[in-house]
Amino acid sequence: MPKTTGSKRSLNNKAKNVRYMAAKTSKASPKAGSSFKKSKASTNPNRPDPAGGKAGSQFRTKQTINRLNMYKEKPNVAKMKERPSDPSAGRIAPDRRWFGNVRTVDQKELERYRQNLQ
Repeated sequence: MPKTTGSKRSLNNKAKNVRYMAAKTSKASPKAGSSFKKSKASTNPNRPDPAGGKAGSQFRTKQTINRLNMYKEKPNVAKMKERPSDPSAGRIAPDRRWFGNVRTVDQKELERYRQNLQ
């Protein structure tokens, strides 16, 4: 007994689907492609080259566009001014390594200095 592949209706739908997909991917069809156009804005780093890659075009590179967009971004001021919830966060531990070049005075010298001032 031969193996059946499907009804006449499903074969007809399959053929329509194949024709539809071929027309959709065809380059000759003016309606083929995405319904969303690629943005040609100068701030879009993925925009198409208007000169088509010809020599001497003044087309900005992707890195240049990303850098210029970075300059336009504004910092989050509220986040910058936010105080840390942990009191020890951002605090330097008192350690002699950090204060090596600082001249220190012991208590006896300080007392002598105070007496001399009086």
